[in-house]
Amino acid sequence: MTDVALTPELGADIDPAPSDDVIQPEDRRRRRRRLALLLVLSLLAIGLLTFSGWYLLFRKPISLIPLPGIDIAPMPSYSYSLYGMSRPTGIAVTADGSRIYVTQTSGDPAVFVLDAQGQLLNTIGTPDAATDHVFVFVALSPLTGELYVSDRPAARIHVYDANGTLLRDFEPPASLAGWQPLGVNFLADGHLLVTDAADNSVHEFDADGQLLRTVGTDGQFSFPNSALIDAAGRLYVADSNNGRLVVFGRDGTSIGVIRRGPAAGDLGLPRGMALDDEGQLYVVDTSDQTVKIYRPSSDPVALPEFLGSFGQAGIGEGMFRFPNAVTTDTRGRVYVADWSNDRIQVWSF
Repeated sequence: MTDVALTPELGADIDPAPSDDVIQPEDRRRRRRRLALLLVLSLLAIGLLTFSGWYLLFRKPISLIPLPGIDIAPMPSYSYSLYGMSRPTGIAVTADGSRIYVTQTSGDPAVFVLDAQGQLLNTIGTPDAATDHVFVFVALSPLTGELYVSDRPAARIHVYDANGTLLRDFEPPASLAGWQPLGVNFLADGHLLVTDAADNSVHEFDADGQLLRTVGTDGQFSFPNSALIDAAGRLYVADSNNGRLVVFGRDGTSIGVIRRGPAAGDLGLPRGMALDDEGQLYVVDTSDQTVKIYRPSSDPVALPEFLGSFGQAGIGEGMFRFPNAVTTDTRGRVYVADWSNDRIQVWSF
């Protein structure tokens, strides 16, 4: 008997065994979900690495987000900006705000002399071409009205009259040969405070230019940018690369520090400072993109009280990109050198 092979009828359903090479719809969905999850985890890892790099660079936790009403004193409001300079680093104003002096550190070193509306009155260039010059901070003598300009690479402080005519160079004693003057600030009695980036110290000179004292040494400060003395005789030092404000008593003993931290009054990278005519202390926090205001304590051995801050990171009005210096006038105006935005911002109470 002959075997007959049975073949399915044309059009009959065939149910072959499933092949391992065929991906079922459910498998596709599972793979898509896994790929999406891997993508999300990769983005989170990149974000975490970016934040870790930022944290290690600045060594400062993210500041607490200020809530409405957290300031315990009125803060100034943004008024307007002055343009026409490149990388403004230092700023000084006359008491009534009628004349503004701004140092430019990008391009040709210069000091721009402006009126209150920002109109250019004069440009002060470098005193010679044989030496490298970078004009950093500026200060006005309360006794003579002369303008002092720190020139760090030239190891000089240039002294000009109010119109920008070079009068002389401030001569330090031989013991300070090789200094690198950075921050310059005057006291009401004409004493001059100079921060020295060469040996990381602060020098106080009397009105005749005689050295009275030196505070700090290598290892105590790191690139101090500014120093001030308040009405109670307390010395404030913006110990910039250590991320702190160091406070000393009238006798030179240490009172304490305001350092990096998560609280609203803590600091990240303090640079320029100023005292207004009411005694309030303004500190530029370059890495936090703000200016912070403190009230010196009535207790001569206490740290100042944090009052609030103004500004935020950005390029718009009232926003900062690496601010560097601050000063005030007697009409309630606050001037901020908004370095990376190439402008001077004016705020008002």
